[in-house]
Amino acid sequence: MPIITHALLYAGYALISLTVGLALNQVGAQDAASAFLGGIGLFSACAVTHAGIAASFAAGRIGQAERRIKGDMDKLRGAHREITADIDAIHTRLEQLETAAAFGTPAPQLAPPAPAQPELALIDQIVNKLGAAMDARISAIQASPNVAAMQGAAHGPMDLVREALMENRVELHLQPIVQLPQRKTAFYEGFTRLKDATGRLILPQEFIPAAEQAGLMSTIDNVLLFRCVQIVRKLMKQDRRIGIFCNLSPSALADESFFPQFHDFMRENRDLAGSVIFEVPQEAYEARSSIEARAMAKLVDLGFRFSIDKVTSVELDLPDLERSGVRYVKIAGRTMVDQIVRNGVRPRSAIVREIAPIDVAAVFQRYGVDIIAERIESEELVLEVLDLDVPYGQGHLFGAPRAIKESLMEETQPPREFLLRRQQHGRVA
Repeated sequence: MPIITHALLYAGYALISLTVGLALNQVGAQDAASAFLGGIGLFSACAVTHAGIAASFAAGRIGQAERRIKGDMDKLRGAHREITADIDAIHTRLEQLETAAAFGTPAPQLAPPAPAQPELALIDQIVNKLGAAMDARISAIQASPNVAAMQGAAHGPMDLVREALMENRVELHLQPIVQLPQRKTAFYEGFTRLKDATGRLILPQEFIPAAEQAGLMSTIDNVLLFRCVQIVRKLMKQDRRIGIFCNLSPSALADESFFPQFHDFMRENRDLAGSVIFEVPQEAYEARSSIEARAMAKLVDLGFRFSIDKVTSVELDLPDLERSGVRYVKIAGRTMVDQIVRNGVRPRSAIVREIAPIDVAAVFQRYGVDIIAERIESEELVLEVLDLDVPYGQGHLFGAPRAIKESLMEETQPPREFLLRRQQHGRVA
């Protein structure tokens, strides 16, 4: 009831009491004091009665308010149960996404959570914040390396090679080649290693077939060569006369549009002819075409020399190796020992006398070719190789291939113009 109404009622009670008091004084022959007290008593009785009625009315209103509040609380409890169910569904979804990211399996799709009570603005705000947090979490999961690897798996091997080249994710790994028996490092062999977007190393058996199919081996060879040249120059500044073996694919030699630029680059660096050795597999060397043979001869004319690796037999044509500018051959240590010592295999040469096992390395050297015993992984094999007077050794026993320092990797990174110019000839799409 409004306060003004209460005030008017109390004013009415006072007026009635005053009237009664006057009536008692005049009609009832009572004195003024008694009549005033009677009026006050009447006013008090009216006020108490009014207060009781007002209190009863207020109690009814309070009861109604309590019932409304109870109803609202029931609604809130129901909304809370729905939100709890939504949160459980969200957690389940996040766990499925994380499992998919870890194991590379697609996460099942869930129905979107049911909306909260539209009339509850506070609950709506909570749901909105929770949804934003979920979106951020999902974005973080999708940006994780495992998810990136899943996405990268959708690309073909050629795409991975192209991306690695364009993003400069090409590393140089070096393995020492030691002089025997001192085991002093005489050379390094350079290996190209590519990385995918997650930083995982792409092994040669993965990227070489794809690179050859895409016509990108020439570009990869050039990146390796550029870095090797820079490393050799740094070593020369330190007065360290250590050469580097650089693998060269037959496709680089046969690419008539690409090789002229390769040849020009080596002519500009012909002062390193004694320190940069090109390496090709025995199978490719023996199956070389006339175009590849002429390309090798042009590099030999500049003063550069070749190495033949992956040699399967000691029975090599030494005069042919000498004419082709081959100065090193790499033979697996165990294969070499078995063929020379146990099976009596000998190289082809102009020497007609019987060649003792210990003299085989000297026969190679007579034609300007040094043997490098590779894949040396035990001390026992080292002793057997030393019995054959082999001058050089390579293998994990002497040191595994290791990536050069990150700072040196950046310092020897080919200029983008260098890479792009060669990618055009390497038919990069």
